[in-house]
Amino acid sequence: MSDSNLLDRFKDIQTQKINWYPGHMLKAKKEFAAQLKRVDVVLELRDARIPETSVNHDFEQLLGQKRRLVLFNKTGLADPDATKAWEARLRNEEHPHLFIDVLTSRNLKRILPLAQQLMAERWGNLHKRGINPPVLKLLIAGIPNVGKSTLINRLVHRKAAETGPRPGVTKRQEWVRLARDARLLDTPGILWPKIETMEAGFRLAVTGAIKDEVVGIDRVCDFLLRTLQTQNPEVLSKCYRLEDTQVESDPQELLAQIAQRRGCLKPGGVVDEVRAATVVLRDFREGRLGQLTFDDPNGEAS
Repeated sequence: MSDSNLLDRFKDIQTQKINWYPGHMLKAKKEFAAQLKRVDVVLELRDARIPETSVNHDFEQLLGQKRRLVLFNKTGLADPDATKAWEARLRNEEHPHLFIDVLTSRNLKRILPLAQQLMAERWGNLHKRGINPPVLKLLIAGIPNVGKSTLINRLVHRKAAETGPRPGVTKRQEWVRLARDARLLDTPGILWPKIETMEAGFRLAVTGAIKDEVVGIDRVCDFLLRTLQTQNPEVLSKCYRLEDTQVESDPQELLAQIAQRRGCLKPGGVVDEVRAATVVLRDFREGRLGQLTFDDPNGEAS
């Protein structure tokens, strides 16, 4: 969805005043660039709910001709039909891609073999010269909170990287042993310095790449409720036992109903909008509000 009407309420946001690009992210970008020459293949992790919006265009410049496998994570939270459409749209892309889900282990076993295939020609040339191929060195990269550390832990079958539901958990770059002949370098999530459109900003915020307080938890929740009204009103109604979830309904009124249902009230029965918004965003991010894809596979993403 990309209705301009959906974003009218947020036109007062002064994006140039939002400090969402902290110093540690700039440092991580410089370190990322320095590490690239040490690795064979980059595993670029994107969000299956925002396949286009989660493209970090800074990576495009930094990676150049580096071998790359693009992984779309969190397919379990994305709309299945939209995922199929995105797979069809991406079929002829330059870089191989794979839709995965770290929580259900979907397609995780295919990652290392695909990465090794990208090195097949180079390793074949080494074999012809009587040289054994070196250890495969991989680097995992992506925007914040897309599941990089969780993916590493699933691949190595142990807790090798810190995880968390908020962006910014990984603060440094670390090598982990992926297999006998493969090593993987974890890197912090990196965003680009300027988000071009408001809608892209909200898509990144609602999926957790930008901290809620940067944009405002009430605004992020409002954006989510409007999306649910358009794409998944039945699930919204069932989850919170709401009477009217049609597009015409005011999201603030819906939030007030949700606050009543979930007991998010201040003394005197006053609605606690922040608590209610926190509940809604948590329910969405944990999959209780159905499967949503924000980028339209048949159109242009923001």
